[in-house]
Amino acid sequence: MDEPHRKRLRTDAPANSASTSRAVPSPTAADIVKAATRDADYWFEDGNIILVSENVSFKVYRGLLAEHSSVFRSMLDVGQGTHNPAEVVDGCPVVPLYDSPNDLRGLFRIIFPLKKNLKFSNWKVDIDFICAIIRLDHKYELKGLYDQAMSYLTTYYTTSFDDWVEGRNATEWRPEPIHAIGAVNLARLTNTTTILPLAYYICATLGPELTLGYARDDGTMERLSPEDLYICLSLKARLATENVHSAFMLLRYPGQQHCSNSQAYTSCSELFRRLLDHVGMSKGPHAVASDRALDSWMDSIDSYTPPNAQNINAYMVMYPSQARSLCKGCRAHVQNRDRELRRQIWRKLPEYVGLTIENWDAPAASGSTASWCVTCLFPGS
Repeated sequence: MDEPHRKRLRTDAPANSASTSRAVPSPTAADIVKAATRDADYWFEDGNIILVSENVSFKVYRGLLAEHSSVFRSMLDVGQGTHNPAEVVDGCPVVPLYDSPNDLRGLFRIIFPLKKNLKFSNWKVDIDFICAIIRLDHKYELKGLYDQAMSYLTTYYTTSFDDWVEGRNATEWRPEPIHAIGAVNLARLTNTTTILPLAYYICATLGPELTLGYARDDGTMERLSPEDLYICLSLKARLATENVHSAFMLLRYPGQQHCSNSQAYTSCSELFRRLLDHVGMSKGPHAVASDRALDSWMDSIDSYTPPNAQNINAYMVMYPSQARSLCKGCRAHVQNRDRELRRQIWRKLPEYVGLTIENWDAPAASGSTASWCVTCLFPGS
């Protein structure tokens, strides 16, 4: 938008008039660049454009910026004919930006690689890196880089239970649990709601740090909104209930039909009872009093070391080899039942966080869409 027409200063005004007071001149581009600190990595002596953000200056290559960003391309096309010396330093146009310098560095390390390949996947990917690309895309339309960043995000925060359980979602990168806070915020920013159920689940398994958030590389804090914090705390209570239910459903003696032993009574029934006591007293990796309802119970089962056979009962004395672990048939039943119970919880995650997601837990190729159920999130709203 053109600046409003400024009235010409009256030359016949009285000497003591306020209109004669000397106006403070606006800083020129040279002043801005001189006051800024040159970035240690992204100041190229043969660069042909200077970007200044939060008192940090970058001297980079306008052609490569335009290649990756349609917004930069338009901005630079408009500025091609500008010859105002106040906007040029050492023959380079100076463009002030209002983005975080740290976000810009994240973008520049892809566009202007330093002794590295340009390919996205060759960089150390972390949540700050992905956040920077996604946030800057909203302003500069970084289509190719944005698609890669979103692919990392949607692959890890998967809709597939099997991918989650078998770790296929974490082959490219594995963010820290606390970084699920950033994933929730990015899902909100990009309206990618399929990310939310698993991101909310991970947030719900955090401790008090959930309310504090985490510090980004530039020192700013990433926190959940009050609405998302409410969802996570509500989910935490639901998961604790589901976890208790799963423990009792899993560790009830299934009966003789699964047991490999032919006797009417075997050590397996006694071990089932003792295993339930074991997890109920929080002695294994997965305790009954936990909100980690998607964790497997098998590690806790395997962590149990029964007492010496003679201390169990007379039957165990006769069959000491069976007193140490579940028989083959009972163990296979428990493994299958463990996965089934966890999948049931997984399939209810969207409902628990107020979402309806079509084809949840379906192969990724089938696609999915999501919609909010506001009344599920905030009863009485």
